[in-house]
Amino acid sequence: MTSDKILENLSASIGVNNLNDMQQVTLTTARSKSGDIMLYSPTGSGKTLAFLLPCIEMINEVQEEIQVIIIVPSRELAIQIKDVTRAISPSCINVTCCYGGHNFLDEARALQALPHIVIVTPGRLHDHIKRGTISLAHVRIMVLDEFDKSLELGFASEMASIIEHVPQECRNILTSATHIEQMPPFVKLNNPIFLDFCNNGSLATSTRLAMWQVRVKSENSRLDALLRLLMSLADERTIIFTNYRDTSHEVFTFLLKNNVSAVLYHGALNQIDREKAVALFNNGSAIVMVATDLASRGLDITDVKHIIHYQPPLSEEVFTHRNGRTARVNECGNVYVMRTPHDETLPSFMPSLQDYECKENRNTKKTSIATIFISAGRKEKISRGDIVGFILAGTHAISPGEIGKIDIFDHYSLVAVPSDAASAIIKDLLPLKLKKQKVKLSIAKPVRY
Repeated sequence: MTSDKILENLSASIGVNNLNDMQQVTLTTARSKSGDIMLYSPTGSGKTLAFLLPCIEMINEVQEEIQVIIIVPSRELAIQIKDVTRAISPSCINVTCCYGGHNFLDEARALQALPHIVIVTPGRLHDHIKRGTISLAHVRIMVLDEFDKSLELGFASEMASIIEHVPQECRNILTSATHIEQMPPFVKLNNPIFLDFCNNGSLATSTRLAMWQVRVKSENSRLDALLRLLMSLADERTIIFTNYRDTSHEVFTFLLKNNVSAVLYHGALNQIDREKAVALFNNGSAIVMVATDLASRGLDITDVKHIIHYQPPLSEEVFTHRNGRTARVNECGNVYVMRTPHDETLPSFMPSLQDYECKENRNTKKTSIATIFISAGRKEKISRGDIVGFILAGTHAISPGEIGKIDIFDHYSLVAVPSDAASAIIKDLLPLKLKKQKVKLSIAKPVRY
């Protein structure tokens, strides 16, 4: 596939008209040099496109073999990269995504069809190798995205085993937003080319961030201080980071009681609840996401304006990746660090911060958008066009222009609609069939315990 065609697809599908310096240098390096590539670049700078472009360019479309393997540390990142890959690739390039929590037999059948690109988490790839449901014998490029995170999550033994099954002549592309002190010997880099954009002024997130500290009188008043802070900010997409799951649950419950449109995201939630949280946050059904550091990487979340450190981060890496959820690419963002007297001495990696004074309470943190859950998805051969036709043919409670973002998952779909019309839409559609299938309909809610 030519670079001109890729750029056409980028513009049409995800609105990217030009590559940034990092993406262009990576693509040029991959074309002109033969060694492995180690790419360091800040969170939110566009590393996904940087490694996808050379991968798609080198695909032999008529060769029905797995030619590219992209290994990522989380299911969320796998799904995000899959969506981008499918958006910018021609229809003749087949892409499969594999991760824990996904139906293994569905994955095995998809792998049997020999897709050109496989996007996969380390544990699930290791499982497919052991069961003989995948062969890496013809892989030409192996991408290890956010490799440092894979090691942090304890995948070192799986990674070592996986690399043993990849051909020696395979080219490696490794990416990270933070420098890796010592590369494990099992990676076996071949004449590596280091591309370091971490200090590039045009890409560095810190140059587009405004940072403040929020003084809190005591630990017992932290929740009330958080609510005052939220209500003083414009009704823009906000992520509140906590250090622990229990704390995130406590904050989420408090915000719901105070009528804040919020979702919850952490590792103890099941896959559907995590998918649903991201979808509701992205489509405008929720303004606030309460999350652990699991949400600091890999999620496909757009237009986040505010990051709130409800608790000071535990490391510089955590601080960097949390803040990287806003000010992505060329946007600006705001960061707020909440401090009690107990937090008087902040970590040395945090800059000196000015006090933020909460303004008069002028905002509601409510939304006029609701999400309808439909119990059919990709595996039932449901498309966005099917859903739009189903809604418009079955109800007069909504016009075509009022149908918002549609997310289709394996066995369910989510549709954003005006909240004041949601109940009427469901009532009208319940007796009807979607593509000759009887489906269940309900208003999607954030997870509740």
